[in-house]
Amino acid sequence: MQNSLYFNKQTVNSKLIYCTAFLWTKISQKIDKVLLPHNLNTAKFNILMVIKHLGGDNGIKQNEISEQLLTTKSNITKMLDKLELEGYITRNETKKDKRIKLVKITKNGSDLLDSIWKDYTECLDELSPNLPENNKSELLNNLYIWLNSINKS
Repeated sequence: MQNSLYFNKQTVNSKLIYCTAFLWTKISQKIDKVLLPHNLNTAKFNILMVIKHLGGDNGIKQNEISEQLLTTKSNITKMLDKLELEGYITRNETKKDKRIKLVKITKNGSDLLDSIWKDYTECLDELSPNLPENNKSELLNNLYIWLNSINKS
């Protein structure tokens, strides 16, 4: 890829975006191999993780899930509909405002995440680049800077 004629003619910014997208495609393909046998994809998995770990026993507002995952409310609603039908979450109106739904993970959903966790983390470890720890930290810091600059614009 780096030596291709097409790639060499791109700007540094273009190469950065392309490499990031290409990297995510490769990463998501590997992660999907862990999740698909459990009828999950990365979107459903990430939603369940947010609900379990940020919502805890009290639950989390549906709009907070979309904010955490940087996705639209309509996309979250569709995914939550599926997860609810599969018995992984519940949605209940709050007493104060019936328009607000609190989303909670069910025991079935929590158990599913627990059963996948070991294979998932092993997959992530295999995907981590063979870089020294200080290089990983530097890369992570640069990605945070990039993300924050995009969020501000």
